[in-house]
Amino acid sequence: MKKKYLYFMSAGHFSCDINTGALPGLLPFFVVMYGMDYKLAAGLIFASSFLSSIIQPLIGYWSDRGSSPYLMGIGILLSGLSLGSAAFIEDYTLLFLAVTMMGIGNAIFHPEAAKLVNGLAGDNKALSMSIFSTGGSAGFCVGPLVGAGLVSLWGKPSILFFALLGIVMATISIIILPKMQKLAKFINRKTSAGEVAIQKNDWSAFSRLTVFVIVRAALYTALMTFLPLYCVDILGQSNATGSVSITVLAMVGIFTNWLGGYAADRWGNSVVLRIGMIIMGFALLAFNFNENIILMYLLVALAGFSLYACVGPMVVLGQTYLAKNIGIASGVTLGIGFSAGGMIAPVLGWIADIYTLNHVFYILPFFALIGLLVTFTLKEVK
Repeated sequence: MKKKYLYFMSAGHFSCDINTGALPGLLPFFVVMYGMDYKLAAGLIFASSFLSSIIQPLIGYWSDRGSSPYLMGIGILLSGLSLGSAAFIEDYTLLFLAVTMMGIGNAIFHPEAAKLVNGLAGDNKALSMSIFSTGGSAGFCVGPLVGAGLVSLWGKPSILFFALLGIVMATISIIILPKMQKLAKFINRKTSAGEVAIQKNDWSAFSRLTVFVIVRAALYTALMTFLPLYCVDILGQSNATGSVSITVLAMVGIFTNWLGGYAADRWGNSVVLRIGMIIMGFALLAFNFNENIILMYLLVALAGFSLYACVGPMVVLGQTYLAKNIGIASGVTLGIGFSAGGMIAPVLGWIADIYTLNHVFYILPFFALIGLLVTFTLKEVK
């Protein structure tokens, strides 16, 4: 495992996902700049993900048919240029198109990047994938602050920052890519036993893992959506407190990604997924009995650990189940992991509107239970 290249891959992941992360922070400014209502503003969030979730598995399939590592640089560049172009756009339709292209750039980057990380990982695949995932988590965490801060200080033209970041990181990626490819090929010429690995696909196991991926995505999106409302409507706190709860959730994720990878390489990927769902289940149950804001932050930290510690092991399991189609495995686990929750969240919102927000938090522990039960069907593959 060559950490210096993995750190660069994590930085590339950061430079790609910071664009998607910045969008929510830019929305209030876009509403004022373009005179949008909330429906049009929500449409931009939809634009960033609706094609991305479809394209990522397709890019993965194409990647499996013939390696295309330069897609990483193309994805970073397209994502950054697309968001950066908002500095010059005056029309909502063009902005919608730009945000859609940003999502496509994001989709192009992930499958090939995850394949390369797998090749560079050696025997530390879960830790390596967790290092890679940490960059994406940091991008989502920092993005809203960077986007809102830039526009607040220097106005709309400052959105060009994202284009410049994309150009720089894409250029560096293209320069050092040959070295990373050469190293990945050298590592993969050997196995720990000195034998040739037999590659085969286990679609049955991968389908069960996909259920887990969807459950985790639903929990992540539900907490990101309803935690601020929980703080305000149930605990009676301020809107600022609600925003801090989301920041805590994301910050915990940056630091626990690596911990999940270390544990998975030592005890197994499915074990980490199982522990994550157990902790998540207890945390979600406790939300329903909690009335203390300090305890609420502790529960948010536990939930953040559960969500983010599972990312690396989850992707690695997918890649081992589809050993002949690592690109598809990466596209599905990363693509669905980003977008599936967005389709479940409106249903939970509908439940909150008809009944109460409390009912949403009554339901969420059952998602964790489903995820836990699925982990008992996931076997380790050497």
